[in-house]
Amino acid sequence: MMRTTLFNKWVHLGLLVIVIGAFVTFFVGERGTMHLRQGEIADFYISEGRAEKQALPFEVKLLLFDIEYHPDSDEPADYISFLKFNDQVSRVSMNKIHKQSGYRFYQMDYDRDEMGTVLMVSHDPWGIAITYTGYLLLLISLFWWLRKRMRWKHLLYAIILVAALWVYISQLNPMTPVLRSPLLAAHVSVIMVAYLLFLAIAILGIIGICSKKSRRGLDQIALYLLRPAVTFLALGIIIGAVWANISWGRYWGWDPKETWALITALVYAVPLHRNIKFLRNPQVFNCYCALAFLAVLMTFFGVSYFLGGVHSYV
Repeated sequence: MMRTTLFNKWVHLGLLVIVIGAFVTFFVGERGTMHLRQGEIADFYISEGRAEKQALPFEVKLLLFDIEYHPDSDEPADYISFLKFNDQVSRVSMNKIHKQSGYRFYQMDYDRDEMGTVLMVSHDPWGIAITYTGYLLLLISLFWWLRKRMRWKHLLYAIILVAALWVYISQLNPMTPVLRSPLLAAHVSVIMVAYLLFLAIAILGIIGICSKKSRRGLDQIALYLLRPAVTFLALGIIIGAVWANISWGRYWGWDPKETWALITALVYAVPLHRNIKFLRNPQVFNCYCALAFLAVLMTFFGVSYFLGGVHSYV
């Protein structure tokens, strides 16, 4: 009981730190865009929302904009801006940002004559640091808790499955520039393992509901699987948030797929709280697990078909 209480405190502390980081980003963070033509120099960007000029403590010059293509294809593989920051030359492309004096520069768009670029500029050193600290606290707490309740060989099986999916997804080509990131394979692999575990939990719940002879102990097996499933889902969401921050300059944008992934995590986090009285009933627990899979179906299929968003390609 003492270990469970300690785990709950650390998990809730991690969630609290993430929320604090989000508020710091919202109230203190700055975002905007910078449009540069080849050879042009600028020391300001246009702020998001207010559309006002915001001064930079340094100058930025566009040396060259270029598009890389997949071999033997006319499909773009990457959009690249070669920039000069004072005396330093840097390459900014999709999923490769440049950091300068607390500012982060992202490749956002380009002029159709390929002689100009549009960069997204972000200044949020405190919000990102606080939020990432919360992610770290949450992950350490979840894996510590998982280690106490799972057999090592079962965790090894899950890790091998993640690795196999990672290798497979890494080989997929051609990909659009924003998807060309090692974090894509990690994000999708971990999420898919979580979804497979949720499917197994739902099947156990349905068997428990339909068969009186087989229901004994099924809720305990489902609970055993639920712990790594929620952990892997949380890990997948965090990897996705880090990737989004590298690609789009924000780790959370309330895109429909992001929102429903969070809803799914919250739905499955409920039965982990064993102090909830009605869920101690095995039959109620089985019903909950079976119905909870509807959130997974909505996240994986429903969002893409009905709500769209930046994840509609999935």
